Amino acid sequence: MNVRADRFALMDSIRAIGALAVLAAHAALLAGVYTSGSFLKPYVTQLDVAVTIFFMVSAFLLYRPFVKARLAGKSRPDTRAYAWRRFLRIVPGYWVALTGVTIWLGLETVTSPAWHLPVYYGFGQIYTAETDIGGLGQAWTLAVEASFYFFLPLWAIAVRKLSWRAELVALAGVALFSIGWQVFALSHVNGNDFDVGGFTSGPWEHPLPNFLDQLALGMVLAVISVHGLPDRATRLFARAWPWWLLAAFLYWLLVQTVGAPTADVGTGTKIARHELHAVIAAAILVPAIFAWDRGGAIRRLLAWRPLLYVGLISYGIYLWNNAVLIKVSTATSDWMTDTLGLGTNGRFVLLFAGGLAGTVAIGTVSYYAFERPMLSLKRLVQPRRGGEPAEAIAEPAPATPVTAP
Repeated sequence: MNVRADRFALMDSIRAIGALAVLAAHAALLAGVYTSGSFLKPYVTQLDVAVTIFFMVSAFLLYRPFVKARLAGKSRPDTRAYAWRRFLRIVPGYWVALTGVTIWLGLETVTSPAWHLPVYYGFGQIYTAETDIGGLGQAWTLAVEASFYFFLPLWAIAVRKLSWRAELVALAGVALFSIGWQVFALSHVNGNDFDVGGFTSGPWEHPLPNFLDQLALGMVLAVISVHGLPDRATRLFARAWPWWLLAAFLYWLLVQTVGAPTADVGTGTKIARHELHAVIAAAILVPAIFAWDRGGAIRRLLAWRPLLYVGLISYGIYLWNNAVLIKVSTATSDWMTDTLGLGTNGRFVLLFAGGLAGTVAIGTVSYYAFERPMLSLKRLVQPRRGGEPAEAIAEPAPATPVTAP
């Protein structure tokens, strides 16, 4: 088992997969795939599984040091250092992107009325229907992440005296609570998520309790990776292809059933879709956790340098992709339709390619000119006591593969 590893060399590739899925989803939306009869429609409409991937990566990497410290009888990660690292990781980059995109796209709703400013800059947008997906629309997920950062140390304190098996039971309880909360929240949502006035269900569907089941699954993977499994189970977890085959099958099943575009957006359908996203994300993540030092085609794919590089700059891609796509779409819409005569699928391909080129360029500048220098400031707040690091991967993460032993 991968008990000793604090750096998971292939985790950047998982981030890259998530970032590329988000880019593809937004490109498809702007190309009109969502409202077309394209064969791609049912597949791209479920690419929001990428959000679940990001949540579970975060939960795994951040919780593992707490578990490892408890097993070793050491002090848990220092809360001050942990909070400072989390601030540096998401806040400065988000503030720069929010400011830049607001100016670039002329997003007046970010600054008017005046109370919107502290809401958007303080990750509070998901708590009002008026601001939920305004500003950087995809940044509602960062508001969930920020609240999870507060939750995690409190959870570690609450379970500090539990055995690891008892903690798994407790995490199952968290997941059940989350599902119950979703049922309660969805009972307050009338009809579809979108209406004439825009997105109105966010304050019910976007706060942290709705995603604690998915985050808890990432935490379960952290517990298992530290404490280990019986040999037979270990061999299963260390083989990559069955997990990705399972993910592919479940994604197909999702598309064919509860994920298929339909007018039915009832509570049962939404929760089934949500839970399938969680299992798919977990299956994608397992090889990067338990098979990171093994051979095989999937391991080689995850160690592919371009994919690792996209993962390295994935935060910038995530923050800027929608704005870049809007600009590319606006500038090339007539040309793609009138000159090239492209249909929906052709526009999607060109938008994705243009968006990828633009976001990789901006993401590179963002990372090397801003994000990385800001992350270097983590040394300004040092732990007051010895213990595990505040995350299971050093940041900035390497963009080069680690040779398997």
